[in-house]
Amino acid sequence: MLNFDLKQNQDIDNQCSTMKELDDKLFVINTLLNIIWATGFLILWRRRQAELAYQWNTLDMEQLEDIRPTYKGQLRHSPVTNKLEPHYPSWKRLLFRLFVTIPMIMINIILVSCLILLIIRFQSWIDRQLKAGQLPRLMSLTELLPKILLALVTTAFSDIYKRVCRWLTERENYREQRVHDDQMIAKLFACSCVNSYFSVFYIAFFTHKYIRLSHQLVTIFVMKQFWGNIKEAIVPYIISNARLSVLIQMSKKERARYAERKDLNKELKRILDEWNNSNMTYAANRTENHEYTRQAVDDTLTDNTLNRRDSTPSFETLSLSQAEIECSQPKWPDLYDDYLEMVVQFGYIIFLSTLFPLAAFFSLLNNILEIRTDAFKLCMIYQRPFSQRVKDIGHWQKIMEYMIVAAVIINCVFCSIRGVFRRLMPDLPFAAEIFLLVCIEHLLLLLCQIIRSSIDSVPYWIQIQKSRMEYRRREALQKLECDALHRKESRSHTLNE
Repeated sequence: MLNFDLKQNQDIDNQCSTMKELDDKLFVINTLLNIIWATGFLILWRRRQAELAYQWNTLDMEQLEDIRPTYKGQLRHSPVTNKLEPHYPSWKRLLFRLFVTIPMIMINIILVSCLILLIIRFQSWIDRQLKAGQLPRLMSLTELLPKILLALVTTAFSDIYKRVCRWLTERENYREQRVHDDQMIAKLFACSCVNSYFSVFYIAFFTHKYIRLSHQLVTIFVMKQFWGNIKEAIVPYIISNARLSVLIQMSKKERARYAERKDLNKELKRILDEWNNSNMTYAANRTENHEYTRQAVDDTLTDNTLNRRDSTPSFETLSLSQAEIECSQPKWPDLYDDYLEMVVQFGYIIFLSTLFPLAAFFSLLNNILEIRTDAFKLCMIYQRPFSQRVKDIGHWQKIMEYMIVAAVIINCVFCSIRGVFRRLMPDLPFAAEIFLLVCIEHLLLLLCQIIRSSIDSVPYWIQIQKSRMEYRRREALQKLECDALHRKESRSHTLNE
């Protein structure tokens, strides 16, 4: 019997080791496929971006470096145009960035990091108390409370970060809008990285509790989507409807006043008509009363409080037009939040999908809901935004490319932390494991670079169309030059004759 139990335990251990080995191999394959997918996704997006830019005639558009309206500085002659233009010294901007921008961003990052650590410690304390049976579960609400609190704190700090970054960027006083946007994006992304990834990286790297990591990511996705819809759609919709209802009530009051004035004017007109009819009969007998009554009616009709043009608007002016309704709606916000949300989701997928494969699925659901939410905001809540001609997504493309490099390093570190190399190669020394990790990381980066260089960012048919347009442009220019030369020769020949 004892031998049978030992044999059964050995079989279970062999099955567990086999499953762990299979899990390690699948983990490595998943990491490799994840990096290849991210690289291919950005390349395909570049190609799609080039197609859209060609269709919208913005592919070869030059970014005009116009002066921002809020740019301030002392007037001086421009070396290019020789006109008076505002100039702000770069050393002032550098001092402001060194002594104001960087310290404020660091303070905000440290503050949110400390709060996240406190909430994670609070989660660990609640888990210990629940395990000891000293706290009621309340249908798992007690266990979910720190996760919900963490999601709410990170969401609230994202709004604070945006206001701080906007104020700092405005104070840095950049001349071109492109540079202003790049600096704003860099600040927002730096703050959002800590705000979005610090908690999950802490759980993954230090606590190694991957089940808690999965729960935390699910809570983040659900709470951010829930709070984002409330903040971006529901609250502005309520405010817009409340403002519109106030305008409608004011319009109804004005319409009631208009109706009262109209009835009073009709009554006065009826009295005047009756008096005119009676005047024809009793003109000789009631001359004095005629003058008195006529003067009284005229005074009543010409009274400023009853028959003033400004106070008796027409019926058309009392009903709200579509333009007035849209004017009462809030303006469309900038696109920083929308781009930042997509980039953060992209980071969740390429950083943590090996540990939490459902990250891509939750991102897909989030984007489907976000499409409908944005459509609702455009159609029902905000004013119609003005379109801007651009040829690409700008600095966000570079950020996602840098994120792929970071994803390669992070996934390699995950392989080392999970003990993948030690289980696959038990006799491998620690120094050799580190060397192997660095070699794999460099090979993956080289693979990404090979994929980028082997696929053109602009489709072939667009290159053909551009070459054809350039050929036609040169032909037209040569024809124009030939015509000008021919006219010049004919003019000189005429003068010689």
